[in-house]
Amino acid sequence: ARTPSHRTKTSVAAIMSSVDTFSNWRVVTPDGEDEKDGVVCSPFCHPLSTTAPPASATATAAPWSEAAYQSALDLHQRIKDCTDPYISPMLTSALHDLDMAYRLYGPFCMVGSYNGGKDAVVIFHLMRAVHANYCREIQNQSDAKDDVMIPRPRVIYFQHPDEFPQVESLLHETVKSYDLEMLAFREGVSFGEGLKYLIERNYPPGKDGLSCYGSGTTSFLPPPHPLAFVLGTRKDDPNAGSQGIYAPSSHYMPPFLRVNPILNWTYGHVWHFLRVFELPYCSLYDDGYTSLGTVKDTLPCPALKKGSNDTNGGEEYWPAYMLKDWSQERAGRVSKKKQSTTETPQDEAGKVNGEQSTHHGATMSQTSSTVSLTKEEGTSLSDVVNVDDVEDAPATGETSKLPPAPSVALIVIGDELLKGMTPDSNVLAAAKALRAYNLTLTRVSIISDDLEVIVEEIHRVSTEVDVVITSGGVGPTHDDVTIKSVA
Repeated sequence: ARTPSHRTKTSVAAIMSSVDTFSNWRVVTPDGEDEKDGVVCSPFCHPLSTTAPPASATATAAPWSEAAYQSALDLHQRIKDCTDPYISPMLTSALHDLDMAYRLYGPFCMVGSYNGGKDAVVIFHLMRAVHANYCREIQNQSDAKDDVMIPRPRVIYFQHPDEFPQVESLLHETVKSYDLEMLAFREGVSFGEGLKYLIERNYPPGKDGLSCYGSGTTSFLPPPHPLAFVLGTRKDDPNAGSQGIYAPSSHYMPPFLRVNPILNWTYGHVWHFLRVFELPYCSLYDDGYTSLGTVKDTLPCPALKKGSNDTNGGEEYWPAYMLKDWSQERAGRVSKKKQSTTETPQDEAGKVNGEQSTHHGATMSQTSSTVSLTKEEGTSLSDVVNVDDVEDAPATGETSKLPPAPSVALIVIGDELLKGMTPDSNVLAAAKALRAYNLTLTRVSIISDDLEVIVEEIHRVSTEVDVVITSGGVGPTHDDVTIKSVA
């Protein structure tokens, strides 16, 4: 009979010295070929040799490096301190929703879906921030802090033969730099198979990170603990359906909880967060890609085409965060139906690979997906778990309920500007601030401190734009005429 081995007094420091031996990235298959000597433990744990301290333990979770842990705590504090009126409310809600999930499931049973898309990048950073804060609180509540491990955040990824090299580079670089526990399922493993493998083997370790179930028959093991998967689903995703922040898995799947902390975010919130907090994202987004699938079904977004060519004669595109019409987010996705009627898959692959060949250099950007399961056995990926931007989304036709971004005119008032007595700094500051909120500055006027001129200009531009902003000419001076003119 299998029962948990006797647990000796353990210190997390006893295995910290071995942290460098615990790989950040492991490739697994559901058939169990990668399991060692029948050791029973969570797939995220690492089997120990019989000579490793303490001898009674058969496996251990990998402790999080101090540098990665402190980086995550710093991010958590920065998010808490954020006063940006556009993104702060969304961040507050996301942290609260993740914190509630951690309270119920704990750090050993929370798994992030991380495939390198923009939405997946967002949830990964939110998750590592909450993970660090939760573990700090648990450790502070313990009478023996040294016996409470702070484990690595856990993430999963399904390998694909047609993955973009830039996505793979981002994943490997961030998994290493943030010291994550990544389980990558081999090519050909379905989402259902992978999730079932994780759920049926989730025998989490104790607070010290050690697993003491021994090896041999599993006849008398306790039932595995439930898992929660943190996903990058947003309401405007084609596969979102009627999901809420917390959504149980479908009846035909193993039981698990979907956690959707950015469900109410928009495309604009995603990019605002990534850029304000200067988080790394896949370099393809800087080349005009707005939704990432595979090299066979993804092209740059046509709405971002500049209309000019680069030095090699190729078309140039604005970065993804410059997209004004968010309903065009998936306009660069090539539907499989269109592929089959216009080109062979081989032709399309050659065409896309040719376009991507110029992008293989840079893999990360310092300024920023929804994986849905492809349909398998009549089910959609969203019915199982959203892993980010690998859904069968149509290239066009998906419309957002968001209104178009308001247009703005800026009226700069001051005789000193027209006379060259002082340089203007208002236009640059206003343009940057408006763009950060996805507002379009369409007109700038510089006029004199004359009541009739100001009134005439306000009337004129008010018929052309949604919002009029005035700057200058306001203050406790004798020539203050702007307020009276606006009135």
